[in-house]
Amino acid sequence: MISPKLYRKQINELGIEGMIVLAENADEANKLLDELQKAESILSRIRINIRMDIRAIRREFMEKIKNTEQPSMGFNVNQKIEKSKLKEKKHLIIERDLMIAAYESIEDTVEDYLNQIQHSKVYLLNVIRETS
Repeated sequence: MISPKLYRKQINELGIEGMIVLAENADEANKLLDELQKAESILSRIRINIRMDIRAIRREFMEKIKNTEQPSMGFNVNQKIEKSKLKEKKHLIIERDLMIAAYESIEDTVEDYLNQIQHSKVYLLNVIRETS
């Protein structure tokens, strides 16, 4: 599993934040189109990895939660033990949701960049058509 900070670093290294997509001729448009396609490929891989990490987190916590639900020994289950298990289960759910939220935030950023790239590609293809 990759940490959310590392994903952010990878995205920042792409240099697409604040990138201006402006082309006056077909050569500039083709160059920008190549850059955008490379960034799109990397972002798509990052998105896949994020989704895999989220699934792994869900599996890990499902197992932890399942372990807290194990029945206590004996028929007269102490209420304190049951309350403790409930509290532990709630804590695990909160912890899981917080971890997943960090990954979902990055996934939203990736989705936003991928949408922007799609719009930019349409613009660049129009520039190529018009100037060729």
